[in-house]
Amino acid sequence: MDYIDYRKQLGIDFNDSEKQKLFVKRIHTLFLTRYEVEFCENEDIKFCCEMGFESLIEKRDMQHLILSKNNEPLGMKRLFYYLDSYSKDFYDYLYGILTFLNICVFDSEIKISMFNAVKTALESCHIQYDCFQENEKYFIFPKGAKELDRALVSEPLEWLSNYPNSRKSFVKALELYSNSTNNNASDVADAFRKALETFFQDFFELKDLTIEKTLERNVYERYLKEKEIPGEIRNNFRSLLDSYRNFMNNYAKHHDKTTNSILEYIMYQTGNIIRLLITLKHSEEK
Repeated sequence: MDYIDYRKQLGIDFNDSEKQKLFVKRIHTLFLTRYEVEFCENEDIKFCCEMGFESLIEKRDMQHLILSKNNEPLGMKRLFYYLDSYSKDFYDYLYGILTFLNICVFDSEIKISMFNAVKTALESCHIQYDCFQENEKYFIFPKGAKELDRALVSEPLEWLSNYPNSRKSFVKALELYSNSTNNNASDVADAFRKALETFFQDFFELKDLTIEKTLERNVYERYLKEKEIPGEIRNNFRSLLDSYRNFMNNYAKHHDKTTNSILEYIMYQTGNIIRLLITLKHSEEK
């Protein structure tokens, strides 16, 4: 039982704002006491440009926040000055921490340690965001139901390590999802479509395979029959693919009509299809 669960048992529950404040305090303490990293002038400028912050480099009256007595950069102190002064909301604050990790050049083991500290703090504070690392880059996206995220996002992502092209496409879709709005929702949905089609190509080893061709050629149907999947489940799977294809054609691929509110569902359906096929493959290998 963690601190928040303990408080809840006592009838003193945390609201979202209190959870976010707890996270900020924990990250402040961890980063300022455990890590000594550099934050050079070029990195400072890149960070501020990315975040839209006013750089301290031009503020000569703030030298005590820029340089230590030994004329060495005070990375952590300066990072939190920026975040505390300019972050618009909690997401902006969290995005700033990961932007710092993406921009600054220092020991990779320290970066991984800091990244894991952020993930642990998010989980222990019961905050519905998750972080991923891909090719030494870090990004975040809002979490849904814990069980669904694990079963339909985290585990398929792990299993896709055997299909590197598919994993790359799925990660790209998740990155877009992490910054989704109504203005780019159709692009995000289409990214999940491309991820699924890339997976079909890798899984069935047919490089020109699309969702339409998967249905037309009954590629999946033959595979499910080989695995002795009942007809009712095969029919259900076809209906799912039909609905998925029709939505993409009518709302994302050819028409810009998707809204941000349904993207979580699209993400889970993509993971659901991938999960079923890989699960069958794993059963065969066993």
